[in-house]
Amino acid sequence: MKKLIIAIIILLVAGLILFQFATKERKSPDQPIVATLKPVEARKVQRRDIQSELQLSGTIESNSQVTVFPKIAGEIIEMRVDEGVRVKKGETLSVIEHQELELQVRQVEAAYRATKTAHEQAKKLAEVRVRSEIAQAEARRTAAEVSLQQVVDLAKIRTTSQIEQSVAGLVGLQANLEKLKRGARDEDRKQAQATVDQAKANLANATSNYKRMQKLLESEAISTQSFEGAQTQLDVAQAQYNLAVEQMRLIKNGAREEDIRAMEAQVKQAEAILMLARAQVATETWQKDMELAKSQVDVAQAALDVAQALESAKSWEAEIVSAETTESQAKAALDLAQKRLKDATITAPITGIISKKYLDLGGMASPTAPIFELVDIDTVKATVSVIESDLGKLKLKSNARIQVDALFEPIDGEVTFISPTLEPASRTVTVEITIDNADMRLKPGMFAKVNIPIEIYKNAILIPRSAAIEDRGKNTQNVFVVVDGVSKRRQVELGLMQGSDVEIRNGLSDGEMVVTAGHYSLKDGEKVTVVNP
Repeated sequence: MKKLIIAIIILLVAGLILFQFATKERKSPDQPIVATLKPVEARKVQRRDIQSELQLSGTIESNSQVTVFPKIAGEIIEMRVDEGVRVKKGETLSVIEHQELELQVRQVEAAYRATKTAHEQAKKLAEVRVRSEIAQAEARRTAAEVSLQQVVDLAKIRTTSQIEQSVAGLVGLQANLEKLKRGARDEDRKQAQATVDQAKANLANATSNYKRMQKLLESEAISTQSFEGAQTQLDVAQAQYNLAVEQMRLIKNGAREEDIRAMEAQVKQAEAILMLARAQVATETWQKDMELAKSQVDVAQAALDVAQALESAKSWEAEIVSAETTESQAKAALDLAQKRLKDATITAPITGIISKKYLDLGGMASPTAPIFELVDIDTVKATVSVIESDLGKLKLKSNARIQVDALFEPIDGEVTFISPTLEPASRTVTVEITIDNADMRLKPGMFAKVNIPIEIYKNAILIPRSAAIEDRGKNTQNVFVVVDGVSKRRQVELGLMQGSDVEIRNGLSDGEMVVTAGHYSLKDGEKVTVVNP
């Protein structure tokens, strides 16, 4: 508007001068014609920095927008925020009923403590237990070897001595029978007493042997058959002792007919006992006892070998690893239970403002339905689309100026994102400019005009853009300069444009006066007068 007024004033001044000149001509036709000066506006070229900008349009968006979903289902028992409230990251928004989850955590905690204790015990006792098993196995092998030696020492001797005892008993009974038949003598009484003493000694020996065999049977070093043989030997010794005592009584008191018959029966019994003892010797039952005792030694040795192998392989390490694994599994179960309990408390994932609240107190939360929507507008971003040909001019962290209709002054921003891909349909790239919005003046959805400087020239020659005249026929740009009051047409090379100014890269020098108004009707070589307002 100001330039239009100046142009009108120039035209009025020019018209007034022409009118005065024509009037003088009419009044004084004899006066000489005076050359007129064409009024123009002009100014000296200036040097100043200039920059080229990309002018883009976009939309203000929030820095981040998050929809909050619950991770577990249940009734909402606490609701601590409403729409429009500002919250910090991690702040509790609502709580879901979680009594059952608390009980599960206690249960899993108890199981974890048990496995942890077992792990600690394994670390302390596993190796000790393996070495203890070796010591026990060695003791069992030693005991089995001792039992084998006892069986070897006693088996055959016990069987042969049983025959000897049976023979002696039979001979004694036969002699006593003869004595009963012919009558007792003084030497017979002495002999009977000696038989009683011998039978008593045999009984004591058989009793002692029976007890030893009983212990061997309890340790499984001999067979039941061998133990029964010791029982039989004890029974025989007891019977022989009873017979000897009875014979002694008969010799002292004199024999009756029934006593003689009884003695004959005892002789037959003694003969049967002798036959049984000889049969045991023939079957070599002690060999079975020795084989059984030897097998017990082999079993004890095998157990010792296993225990020693476990020690060589350090089996306690595997036991410790197993206990550690069990503890780790229990710890994972505890962590999972604690996480589920923690999930009952809904917290803010970002710092921002509650833009939407979908449920109220008492509502049923579900992992498939949102509870809140949060937006972060402490910083916002202007999202614009840049054509493919301008993509090479952009750089990350470049400064930008953003203008929105709601604000009178532009706001500074910074290019923070350039999409690595183009939209195939529009052949454009999405670019984001981040803007500080601590005062909350910018709202998501606002329309934004964005200027991004892409080229800067220092100390460039600048003229008003309107001073350049395009010669379309020659495809050149020209300006008029004022030299000693005369206009000179000059071809120039234009550079960057910024606002109403344009850069001149060739054709002008410092200090020259460039016509800025009145130049469209000006001719090369015309006299001019500068009438700048």
